[in-house]
Amino acid sequence: MADFNLAQLEHISQLVIFQINNVNKLMGKAWYELELARSDLRELIEIHEKWEEEKGLNQAHLK
Repeated sequence: MADFNLAQLEHISQLVIFQINNVNKLMGKAWYELELARSDLRELIEIHEKWEEEKGLNQAHLK
């Protein structure tokens, strides 16, 4: 019976290690995707501000 419990512990610990590694990979991908989104948002804001300036809509830049 002790061998069975030891085998269960080993199996569960391997699963936990696998799951933690998987979470780590997913977190890395999530941070990468977040940085891509932030970069795109900065670019979108910049382009929108230029468009406002061209159309004379952005009074803050005209003062």
